[in-house]
Amino acid sequence: MTPAHPADPAHPADPAHPAGPAHPADPAHPAGSVREIDISPELEALAALAPVHYRESFTVAIDSAAPSAETAERWARRVLERAPWTARAQMLTAWTLLGIPLAPPWSRSQVLGWRILYSAPTAIVLESRAAAGVTARLVFHVSETQLTQAMLVRYNHPPGRYIWTRLAPKHRSFIKALLTRAGRISPA
Repeated sequence: MTPAHPADPAHPADPAHPAGPAHPADPAHPAGSVREIDISPELEALAALAPVHYRESFTVAIDSAAPSAETAERWARRVLERAPWTARAQMLTAWTLLGIPLAPPWSRSQVLGWRILYSAPTAIVLESRAAAGVTARLVFHVSETQLTQAMLVRYNHPPGRYIWTRLAPKHRSFIKALLTRAGRISPA
């Protein structure tokens, strides 16, 4: 079943912000500081994936001095497409081995091969469907002080559950590193 990932009890979720509380001046949460949180109902609804068998979500403090023109799509591109080439190669290799048909790189309706299902200034939803038996949706939500990334996975076939439960711990570490890096680099 879905692993439980409790939100940080020191910072209860703020219902006014789907991604949880903001920490603009909190030295305990400097730019690039990543925390694991519960997925808000708003972001889970935005992903529009049912049933959901696995979910994870992280929030990263971002520099509140960053331009307000930093849309969720630009953040998604920063996290995935501006990752170090070794990380991008790892992602593309893993996705290919899982049988994920990536969108062509010249297509404007994709982010590093993941198809864009929904895009608005503050949120974007990306999707991939793997022949290995999983459908995944990534949601990026941005506010003035934080970026939240949520991943929701549906097992389409029994092998999908087997494969994803073995990949999930590595994925969690990998995405945390990507978010940390993206939260610390200057806007593009």
